[in-house]
Amino acid sequence: DQELVTVLGGELSLAESEEIAIRRNPLVRTILAEVGVSEADYAQAARLENPGFGYERFSGEEYTSTLIFDIGGLLLMPLRRDIELRRLKMSQLNAAGAIMDHIAATRVAWIRAVAEKHQTAIMERVLESSLAGNQLTRQMSSLGHSSTIEAARSEMQLSQLQAALAKQRLAELSAREELVKRLGLWGLDARRIKLPDNLPALPEQISEIPSVEQEAIENRLDVRVAVFDVERMAKNLALTRRNPFLSAIELGPVEEVADGESEVGYELEFRIPIFDAGGIQNEKARILFDQAQARAEVAAINAASESRVAYLGYVNSWAIAEQYEKLLLPLRKRISQELLLMYNGMLISVFDLMADVRSAAEIESEYVMATRDFWLSETSLMQAMTGTGSSPQVLAGAGSVSVDGNDDGGH
Repeated sequence: DQELVTVLGGELSLAESEEIAIRRNPLVRTILAEVGVSEADYAQAARLENPGFGYERFSGEEYTSTLIFDIGGLLLMPLRRDIELRRLKMSQLNAAGAIMDHIAATRVAWIRAVAEKHQTAIMERVLESSLAGNQLTRQMSSLGHSSTIEAARSEMQLSQLQAALAKQRLAELSAREELVKRLGLWGLDARRIKLPDNLPALPEQISEIPSVEQEAIENRLDVRVAVFDVERMAKNLALTRRNPFLSAIELGPVEEVADGESEVGYELEFRIPIFDAGGIQNEKARILFDQAQARAEVAAINAASESRVAYLGYVNSWAIAEQYEKLLLPLRKRISQELLLMYNGMLISVFDLMADVRSAAEIESEYVMATRDFWLSETSLMQAMTGTGSSPQVLAGAGSVSVDGNDDGGH
């Protein structure tokens, strides 16, 4: 549509990525369809079984007709509707959790794609510097001002950087395609995506959550689902206990015609729980109830633990990224400025200056990764506090640019 074309015409922001992922990805429709199925089951629980009609024909004009209604189903309907209502609410919470997981995965994909794009730009600058240095080395070697070893090292470093850049571009493409998949785009729309050159700046302050465990237990969707499951199993236990006595009660009018005379009465049918009084089913329902309680406890324990870990990662990753931003990058810039002055004063060679360019690029690359890790940790914290806790947080992904051209970054 035109709105999507307009959005894709500029740089795709994180908020726009989340909106597109919800509106365009067919995965969301499959999630919502599960809620529709639960809504249908809930509506069905409000309906009685269709009445039964019996007809017996004897000799001559004698016959008997019976119309039977499921009275037991009517008596048990409130319990069944209550069970299906809780199942519906569980389905809605599960759907909300699945959509939040999808949004979190989209955030992660966007953050990684932008970080990989920035890494590629850094490595391209390093390669450009190495190309200039290699060209200068060749010229000096041809004039006899550079040794064979220096020339060989320059060629080897250039070759290593070219290989590393090829791998980095592949990593950037892979991260971009993961984002495309999360957005639910294909064809021309997928090729139109333009990502920012940099990740968002770090916030000046981070959020303080004094009661992170309690908030996670109260707000986590998977914990709420587990609580609803306990309530549903409690209702199911009550239904199972009454079911052998009430589930098969049928009542209806009877008309009997014999010898031209008609008699009208009623018929009552029910099963006598002699062979099966429901003891086994009751025990099964009790075990399922105990299992649901245990699952709720496990969900609460996991929520508390994951929220602690996520908050610690959030705080530490911000501190690390801030140290790069406020201390290491300014120091690295100051060193580069001083080396440039020394070069202008003919105190160092051009090779020293190019080595400094690569060293500065390495620090910038590490800062990009630290910033990426912070935004990933923020996404993990969001999931640990309000979602399902299933948002992945991998702090060892794309590596930094190596000053010697070696590819030790994990690509």
